[in-house]
Amino acid sequence: MISDGYASTLKRLITFTQAKFISLADIVGYDVSYVNKWSNGTKLPSSRYVERINEEMGQYFAELIVKQKKEEKFYKTFPISCEIKDLGFEISQYLCAAYRATLHQNHATKGKENRPSIQVITGHHDTAAFLSDLLQKGVQNLDGDGELLVLGEFCTLYDAGFWKYFENINLTTTRLIIRVGLDMDKLEKQPVYVQRLYQTINRFLDFDFVFYNSHDIENANLIILRGVFAVQYAMSNPPRFNMCTYIFDESTVWDIYEKFSFTGTEKKALISITSSLGMDDMGYRTAFYATSRFFFFLTNGFEFLLPHQVFESIIQNVSPEQAFSIQRLCVTWEEIVNASDIEFILPTASLMRYLETGYIYLTDVEYTLTAQERKEHIQSVLDAMQGNPHIVMGVLPSLGSSPVYKGENVSFYSNYKTGFLKKNKK
Repeated sequence: MISDGYASTLKRLITFTQAKFISLADIVGYDVSYVNKWSNGTKLPSSRYVERINEEMGQYFAELIVKQKKEEKFYKTFPISCEIKDLGFEISQYLCAAYRATLHQNHATKGKENRPSIQVITGHHDTAAFLSDLLQKGVQNLDGDGELLVLGEFCTLYDAGFWKYFENINLTTTRLIIRVGLDMDKLEKQPVYVQRLYQTINRFLDFDFVFYNSHDIENANLIILRGVFAVQYAMSNPPRFNMCTYIFDESTVWDIYEKFSFTGTEKKALISITSSLGMDDMGYRTAFYATSRFFFFLTNGFEFLLPHQVFESIIQNVSPEQAFSIQRLCVTWEEIVNASDIEFILPTASLMRYLETGYIYLTDVEYTLTAQERKEHIQSVLDAMQGNPHIVMGVLPSLGSSPVYKGENVSFYSNYKTGFLKKNKK
C-alpha cells in the first residue's frame, strides 16, 4: 500500500476546507474514484500529471479558504507562512512536497519487500488459456462499471480468437466499455470482417464497444482493465498469442492506464456509444432523414410505415417531449414514403417475433401493438409498397428449426452517408 504521506496531506486539506470529492474530481478532470484513492492512500497521481493536479487542487482549496474566511486558522493549522502572496501556489507546492516524500518512502519500502508484480506467460496454448481466464475473472469481479482498453486491431484479434474469451462473461449490474482499434482499409478490402464485426457486437449485447482508428494505437499491444491489470502481448503470424506480460501492481496499472487511455486526447472514435442514438431535438433524427435513400436492417420489430392510429396511441402514452418528436417523425415519414428509395431487410426470426408479440422500439420509445393494430400495420405496409415501387422488402431465412428465438438483436440504419447500430432494449 502506498504510504499515506501524500494521502494524509490531501485528506487534511479536504477536511479543513470541507471540499467535496466530486467537486475535486471535476476540477482535476478525473473520475471521483481516483480522488478517493489518492486521499485514502491506495494510489498516487501519475508522476506525469501530478504537478497540474496539485496546482488545480491548490487553487481550488485556496478559493474555498478565502470564501469561508478561514485564512488565519489555516496558517495556524498548516506549515505555510502567512506572508505568502499566492495561497493557491503555496498549497500546490505543499502537496508536491508531500508527493515527493511519499515516493521516497515507497522506493525504500519496495527495496525491502522485493515482491514480484509481473508475470510472464509463454507458448500459444498457455497464453491463450491465461488471457481467457484473466479476462473472465477480471470483468466478472468488477465492483462497478469497467473500462477495457484493447490497444490492438479488432480484425487481427478476431483471427487470434480473442473475442471468444468473453463468451462466458455475464454482466448484471455493471457496465463494461471496450475501446479497441479498427482498420478501415481491412474492412473495405475484406468485407467478411464487416460481418464478423456485426456478429461480435450482436453476440455481446452487455458490452459497449467504442472503435478507434487502429493507426492511432498501433504497436502498443496492450490490454488494460482499468484499475485491475495490464497485459502486454506478442503475436505470431498468422495471428496467435504466443507471449504476454501480466502486470498486476495497482499503482503501475493505473500509471499505464493514464498514459494510454483516450481521456483528454484528440483521438475521435470511428464508432461510439450513445444513449440517444445521436438524435437531435428530443429523439428526432433531423439530419439523418434529410436525404432520399435509406437502408434498414431491422431486428427490433418493424417500426416503420405505421398507421396513423398507432402513432396516435403512442403519443397518448409517452411524455410531452417524446410525443412531440413522435409527431414530427410521423409527418416526416409521410413525406418520405412516396419519394424515397427504401430497402428493408428483416431476419425471419425477428419478423416472426414481431408478428407474435407486436413489440417495436420506435426511437427511444417501447410500444406493443395489439393484434388489430398489427393487422392494420401489415395493410399500411402493403399500401405504401403499392404506392411506391422503390420500397423493397427482403427477408433473410433463419437457420435451424428450434422454436427458441436465435436471431439478431442489433439493428442497422443507414442513409448511405451515415449510419448507426441500435441494440434491442429488451
